[in-house]
Amino acid sequence: MGAHQVLLVREQDGQHSGSGCCGRLGGCHTELGAAADFSHSRARMLQIGEVYRALRACRPALDVVVVDPRNVVWLYPTVWRSARRDGLGRWAALRSMARAGSPMAVVVDGDTLFAGRLPPTEQVVGRILERIDRRFDA
Repeated sequence: MGAHQVLLVREQDGQHSGSGCCGRLGGCHTELGAAADFSHSRARMLQIGEVYRALRACRPALDVVVVDPRNVVWLYPTVWRSARRDGLGRWAALRSMARAGSPMAVVVDGDTLFAGRLPPTEQVVGRILERIDRRFDA
């Protein structure tokens, strides 16, 4: 078995409500929208950042990739290959792949641990490390 890989599928960014590449609605330096607009999206992005930094702090060598959920051309084949390489059956791999396309998903070696909503960062990191250590010992 090769190195472990963690995919953090973040919240979509930038293209809410027709905003373009030049700015986001509701940002702090924009005339469009207010700071509270899309605050829920920003909170989710911040949580993914917390998970990323916590993983980097405790396992610097771990392969951690932050993914935009719209990047399905890369995301779905990557999850499929990892899941199959890690021993998941076809149905389990398909389920994992389908859940991985949700914003706020956490995928470890092709296995989607969370999708759509994350518990507190400590619980997410703990579950990731538990999954990695369990596979390492197996």
